[in-house]
Amino acid sequence: MILVSDAALARKQAFMALKKEHGGDAAGIQEHIKNLDWHLWHEQDGTIISMSKEPNVALSANFEKATFTNDQISILHDKNWNLYRIRTDKYNKHVKFIEVRPVEIDKINTDNFFLYQVDKNSKKVYDIKISLSSKALTVTAHADLIKQYADVAPIDAVISGRKTVPLYITSKDDPSFMFHSISISLLEILNNKKVVKTTPGDFRGCSIFTLKLFDNYNFVEEKK
Repeated sequence: MILVSDAALARKQAFMALKKEHGGDAAGIQEHIKNLDWHLWHEQDGTIISMSKEPNVALSANFEKATFTNDQISILHDKNWNLYRIRTDKYNKHVKFIEVRPVEIDKINTDNFFLYQVDKNSKKVYDIKISLSSKALTVTAHADLIKQYADVAPIDAVISGRKTVPLYITSKDDPSFMFHSISISLLEILNNKKVVKTTPGDFRGCSIFTLKLFDNYNFVEEKK
């Protein structure tokens, strides 16, 4: 005689009820499950522990829980969760956001250079123009800068003794936390005049810090 546990019996009954509710076949159930929201469990500091479309009493008892739609959770699929965190709204603990985990910028070696915040402005005279869209950061060299290196082989070119330009996307007006960093070589800039780097998220509204290698920077945010 085979004994069926109460838990197994409950699962079977739940399955039969779900099957009846959604057309009586497996295809209907699959479509229903596909459209369900995701449950995500995280620690108080935002560290992601687990996520599933099924409830989990044990996880809910030990960790904070957030609910996201399929579109909202898609940023985490096939990604390293350690690169992201869950941020809880300052005024409403039930409102949660998925964001790129900040990195303490003081851990970055800047070779004794001071970080400089690139201001948003509309300067017509600039050496480097930085454009930030919802998906990419673009660096464009002014024609006059290109001319300055006309007699220098791009592979040998340096700016203030450096061959690369580091760009740090940080919290607004606050370099304490960095969301993303990009390093662009002077070789890329001189060869292409415009260098486009894809970003892992929409960082418009953040600030950009760099080393004061060029005399004039221009920073604009694109509408899309």
